Amino acid sequence: MPLTSLAPNLMVDDVARTVDYYRRVLGFDFAMGVTDEGRQAVFAWPAAGPLCYAMVVSGAVRVMFQSKKSLAAELPSLENAKPGGAFTLYIECDDLDARYAALDEDTAFLKRPHVTFYGMREFYIKDINGYILAFAQKAA
Repeated sequence: MPLTSLAPNLMVDDVARTVDYYRRVLGFDFAMGVTDEGRQAVFAWPAAGPLCYAMVVSGAVRVMFQSKKSLAAELPSLENAKPGGAFTLYIECDDLDARYAALDEDTAFLKRPHVTFYGMREFYIKDINGYILAFAQKAA
């Protein structure tokens, strides 16, 4: 029985700040969010008021963000967890050079564009929450 999609839900301290970063720096679009108070769905950016959850999209890639408070309320075992992670999100794209050129000097680069032994061109950055994002494209 095959799986059909994967959309990571990342714990963050500030959902709106994270959405702004993914939109402004990484070129994602805001798909939807949920207000912290009242738990109302919102579909326009910027959202009026703090969010406890949001989803951004770029092509077939979806990433969700949830506030630590909200996520710990749903899954108490995460109460002492911290945002950031010891894993990478590996994101394939069509134009690696354009994606790289669109990033600004404040981007936390971990590895600049390079060709791997397995035939991919990649670069790695750290987002504002400490998550590591790898962007990749098949090498020419």
